[in-house]
Amino acid sequence: MVRRALTLIELIVVIAIIAILAALLFPVFAQARAAARKSICQSNLKQMAAALTMYRSDYEETNCRYRVCPNRAGDPLCLTHAPPTADTGPNEAWWAPQDSTQSWDVPPRAINRPGLLAPYVKDYGIFRCPDYTGQVGYAMSYVSGGPMGASDAAVNAFPDIGRVMVIWDHARTPGCADTTNYPTAAQKPPFTPLTGTAAATHYPPRHSEGQNVLYYDGHVNWRKPSTFRDSEFRLPGSHPPTATPLPP
Repeated sequence: MVRRALTLIELIVVIAIIAILAALLFPVFAQARAAARKSICQSNLKQMAAALTMYRSDYEETNCRYRVCPNRAGDPLCLTHAPPTADTGPNEAWWAPQDSTQSWDVPPRAINRPGLLAPYVKDYGIFRCPDYTGQVGYAMSYVSGGPMGASDAAVNAFPDIGRVMVIWDHARTPGCADTTNYPTAAQKPPFTPLTGTAAATHYPPRHSEGQNVLYYDGHVNWRKPSTFRDSEFRLPGSHPPTATPLPP
């Protein structure tokens, strides 16, 4: 039996059908990959939550600080250090691991400063968000009145510890507070505004126009930055005021 070959028109129709199917399926695949990266990011944060809990247990129920600067005379807790990206000396330690030979904006080559949480994690990879190429894809809040460096008892004074934000998606340095309007002040509020070009470093909407947030009680949630409230960063009534007012 002689098999009939496809005509040119039939071949064009087949190619067109394949192209239509590809156009329909490629966005689905892209969304699936984005969802997988978001899930990995959330898993990273949950592992950090476990590390923070173990740290607190070892340090008399006191929370980890975002950074210590023992080489900085008179300011070992980096309270008035500016600019925040500047290195303070060989003994500096952030909560997250660092390759001090590289900028925060690029991947690390070799970790030479393990960080304050190093004894409680097995893999430094958890500090790198799959949707960010810099050294650390997250920041710990060092907002005045927030949980950083505070006792567990002090944090329990919050109206709802399940809404207290501890770590979230971030770019550049792994600490977040308003150092633009309060560069050398010992007390710093949350950075505002929450959206726009100025906010892109502090609250990057890298996961489906939102970001992942770790809360004090250990759960992780996806949020749009525009929904953040002042009372999620710090105790109500804390000072100084934010540059742009936030809902309480």
